[in-house]
Amino acid sequence: MKTTLLSLLIASASFTAYANTAGDNLPYFSGEREAVQSGALLLDMSGQSDQQLAKALSEMERLSPNPIVIEAAERAISNNRKLAPEYTKMMEAQAKLKGVSVATLFAAAVNTDWVVNESIKKGTADTISGCTTVAFNNGIVGQTNDLALSALTDHTTLVKTDDSLFVVADGAHFQGMGRHVGIVLNFLGEPSGKSGIDADNLVTHDAIFAAAVQQERVEDVINMLKPYSTIVALNFTVVDDKGASAAIEISADGINVIHGERGVAHANHNQDFRQQMSQLETEYEMNAAFFDTFAREDAANLFLDYSQELSVEGMQYLFNQRPINLTKYNDKDFVTVEAMVFDVKNGCAYVSGDNPRFSDYTKVCLD
Repeated sequence: MKTTLLSLLIASASFTAYANTAGDNLPYFSGEREAVQSGALLLDMSGQSDQQLAKALSEMERLSPNPIVIEAAERAISNNRKLAPEYTKMMEAQAKLKGVSVATLFAAAVNTDWVVNESIKKGTADTISGCTTVAFNNGIVGQTNDLALSALTDHTTLVKTDDSLFVVADGAHFQGMGRHVGIVLNFLGEPSGKSGIDADNLVTHDAIFAAAVQQERVEDVINMLKPYSTIVALNFTVVDDKGASAAIEISADGINVIHGERGVAHANHNQDFRQQMSQLETEYEMNAAFFDTFAREDAANLFLDYSQELSVEGMQYLFNQRPINLTKYNDKDFVTVEAMVFDVKNGCAYVSGDNPRFSDYTKVCLD
């Protein structure tokens, strides 16, 4: 009788855990649902040429970019060649395979940010939403990738080459790490920096990622970015295996660099914007209006200040907690769709294929 009762309890618990699917509203703190994808797919390109990488990436899905973004990407091509020559050659090879211009491929990688920024400028965006990034000064950097629920897919892919690990998005280089540097991104947009879409010193952020993971130090990444701007304001949170980290905010206004004693955390605003908003509303109203961007930054900074252990496990724990982790709640269609942690010192990446509350991490190492 006891065995039968235990079996019923286990079955009931399993049913409860998977009664919800992606898109269902969940309890704020303890929501459970079935994972769309558990862990990441691995595309192992070790020992293969850039031409072979181009062929593999050319077969992946991507968005169709707006003509205005393609025009901006055209102006970025020459700068991308200076910043990341080998990566740009690979993208050019991919463009030939697909029968499109390389500007179209670069534009596809940045189009989503431009669309969100346009909605903010026109006042049609409900909020400023995006990711939380964190770097520890011991070689670990990571982020929760937060997007509209429609962006949740079953093909989150981690690419491994001889000297890098990176998540691919729209057939392009996304967040990743090399032998010495790891880098992730926050969307900032017009409230925190001027759009550079009309500038001549544009680079696309996939080229920034590809160039950054080939550097030796955080300081090299900072110096590398000084001559350039991005189509919309972005923040790059960077770490190296020597014990340095930084948040690098970049826009047509220039770059701003932030360091911290134990590391650095960032969300979807800069401090000037936060200060402006604090003059108009209470802390709670201000935070609610901007999708927890201030709460997410504060929670990550508190962890940096007080955590007994700054480790991969610690960062994964942080990425599972509210307010940093976002699940479908109260019909708000914006969620954590995946998380990633890059341990540059030990040469390993950890990537979840869904919100890490519901998905395991796939661990892949360079060696």
